[in-house]
Amino acid sequence: MDQLISLFLGPVDPFIFFVLLAVIFGGAFITSGFGVGGGILMTPLVLLLLPPKFGIGLVGPMMCVMAATGVRQYWKQWDNRCLLILLPAMMVGIWVGTHLLAIISAHTVKRIVGGLAICFGGLQYLSIDRPAWKERLRPNSWQGVGLGFASGIISALAHVGGIVFSFYLLPHSRTKEAFVGTTVFLFFTSGLLKVGTYISYHILTFPILMVSLALLPALLLGSICGKRLNQSIPHKLFIRLICIFVGLMGIWLVLT
Repeated sequence: MDQLISLFLGPVDPFIFFVLLAVIFGGAFITSGFGVGGGILMTPLVLLLLPPKFGIGLVGPMMCVMAATGVRQYWKQWDNRCLLILLPAMMVGIWVGTHLLAIISAHTVKRIVGGLAICFGGLQYLSIDRPAWKERLRPNSWQGVGLGFASGIISALAHVGGIVFSFYLLPHSRTKEAFVGTTVFLFFTSGLLKVGTYISYHILTFPILMVSLALLPALLLGSICGKRLNQSIPHKLFIRLICIFVGLMGIWLVLT
């Protein structure tokens, strides 16, 4: 039994593993329920519990599996037009961002994204009951391409790119399911690219994969609970919660 535990947990202490279960549950719950925010909750907490390289290697595949679970839950509910605008630019941005890792500080990126998120969340919240404001704040297609590119760079640098593409996606989403479905599809495809990069740089290793497998039950349970929450929330309340959520994430990024 001890050998089996050692095989799956590797260097991770059993107490830390149980805390990780709660963190992964929370991240999956937020991702399936709201689309954005799971990675922002999960990443700093995982890095507090584990050595930096091990923690970063663990977050990559876990976020990818969370997104894959979300894609299955929201199958074909994504917005194809938004994907065509955001996804190609996001992929190019991730490629550019990986080459900027040694130049730009992730802390600086988080501060900038945090400030933008506070402004975006506040303005979008105020525009919910003001159709004229909502129309003025709706980015056009070319601005969407720019936001997709920026989100790819920021995702590669600091794992918070979801906030940036939500600036385009939220005003263009007809339903809450379309918003979450498109978000998790973007996370999944970009996550595959990042995982491939982690493997090539030996950040993702066999011990990390074993820990990831052991954490899967918490991830799946969190995803199921998050989907049920999404189904029970009215659309207008969902938009208000997303705006508040994005603003709070911005404050978190500015302060940490």
